[in-house]
Amino acid sequence: MSVVKLQHIHVIIMCKAPVAGQVKTRLMCRYSAEEAASLHRAMAERVIARAKRLFTHVIIAADDPAHPFFAAFGLPLRAQGEGDLGVRMQRQIDAPFAAGAKGVLLLGTDSPHMADARLIEAAAALDAADVVLGPVEDGGYDLIALAAAHNIFDGVAWSSADVLRRSVANAERQGLRVALLSESFDVDTPADLDRARDCISMRES
Repeated sequence: MSVVKLQHIHVIIMCKAPVAGQVKTRLMCRYSAEEAASLHRAMAERVIARAKRLFTHVIIAADDPAHPFFAAFGLPLRAQGEGDLGVRMQRQIDAPFAAGAKGVLLLGTDSPHMADARLIEAAAALDAADVVLGPVEDGGYDLIALAAAHNIFDGVAWSSADVLRRSVANAERQGLRVALLSESFDVDTPADLDRARDCISMRES
């Protein structure tokens, strides 16, 4: 995909402040709350740095925009606001399209191992699709790319194994063209973290 086209994609990263006991709690079977928060910080920093390197328009959607963690990135901040995950994501999707964006790519911070090529593929797929999703093994997805402010989140039970299936069904019910990337994984558990570290090491060696 050309650099020019990448410049038209608005990337939004949903990110929590690294507060001990409130982030990556499923890692706390191996790590302390403070260590889990530090791991979350490192993951978020990697995801944000990658987006900044690839895309011109990057925004952090923060749970607490006043937290000092977010100031170092030099990026626009937007509050996630209230509501479940679907409501909060839709709020972030709607804003750039209302301002004239041609495409939006929504990310979380649970995939520090994601290759550049996956992001570029998602952005490029918007040439032929209305909705692009990156499936992950637990039944969810690690990214969402949209060509317009479509709402595909109605009735989605977040943190269930049905997230991807229900989101695709919502999109297809609206007559939207859906593209799915290859399956990957999120970092939720210590075993996932080990896999991600292996992926990063192999890519950087």
